[in-house]
Amino acid sequence: MVMVNGELYYDTGKESEIDGRCGLMDGEITSSVSDSEIPTEDNQSNFGTGYEYQIGTEGRIEIYINNKWLVFEKRIEDDKTVPNPDGAENTSKSFLRLSRSIR
Repeated sequence: MVMVNGELYYDTGKESEIDGRCGLMDGEITSSVSDSEIPTEDNQSNFGTGYEYQIGTEGRIEIYINNKWLVFEKRIEDDKTVPNPDGAENTSKSFLRLSRSIR
């Protein structure tokens, strides 16, 4: 998970299919929290620092990690599915409210 421009983006587990990418980066992840925490600052992730990213379309960013462009997406507010730190999904509205209040 990463915060960019005040928004949280979640790893989709997908690699980007974009060819012909421009060489200009939109930013870099400069701070990190533990993998069980939710990032609270811009350019902060819960998976490390030093990764550059480009802002894509339709609520996506793509982060360059280990020589691959990985796709991260914003979650839609109406989607009550929120990942737990252990990888399981939680569909509870109270968990969604709690996760937002910790930011």
